[in-house]
Amino acid sequence: LEDLQDAFDFCFKVHYQPGEPHPGEHPEYLQELQALQAKLQNLDRQRREVLAQMQQLLGRSETLQELLQEELGGWRLRQQRLCLGAPGDINLRPLETWFTELGQGLFQLRQLLRALNDLRQKVTYERDPLVAETPLLEQRLQEQLTHLLKSAFVVEQQPSTPNAGKRPLVLRTANKFSARARLLVRLHDRNHHMEARIHIDRFRKFNILTSSSKTLLAGDSPQEGLICDFQYL
Repeated sequence: LEDLQDAFDFCFKVHYQPGEPHPGEHPEYLQELQALQAKLQNLDRQRREVLAQMQQLLGRSETLQELLQEELGGWRLRQQRLCLGAPGDINLRPLETWFTELGQGLFQLRQLLRALNDLRQKVTYERDPLVAETPLLEQRLQEQLTHLLKSAFVVEQQPSTPNAGKRPLVLRTANKFSARARLLVRLHDRNHHMEARIHIDRFRKFNILTSSSKTLLAGDSPQEGLICDFQYL
């Protein structure tokens, strides 16, 4: 797209001279205008094709998000049963991989949309599809990213007391307990910190012995995402 746009822009500046006289509309000038029009039509067609492909990809990502929500719901159900003593596999690695892959794809689409906006700032024309469709794509993409990141934040280890059984969901008065949260989308951007903050129902009378917020840190291995442990509740 950038190459097509540069070629059109160069020819437009060189050959299109509306303010200068062209006696009898010189055949060579008419030929140049026809070539310029053909370049513009080709550019417009390619822009519309790219936008259509992005629409298709966003549709696929919505379908993937629905599947991931079903898988995440199944994981939460297994976790609840495990808390009650039933056997079950609550390994988060597959979900973390799928969430991360989808997140990376959406972030790449966002970069492409920004690049399209840069192209539009340099060259635009009447009925430019980038003007009409790009804002709608940006809104749809932002909604998907927001939904993905919110749903990717899970309580990996439910509150449990430090007794021998470490039975979750059984909390005794005046006992410490801990919990662990995880972000399933692996974001290893060291320039920005993410924090998790605990909100406790004021009727429950729980106390936080340290800070109510924690910075999410990388897990024990490079393959793990961001986690935070609340150990003194």
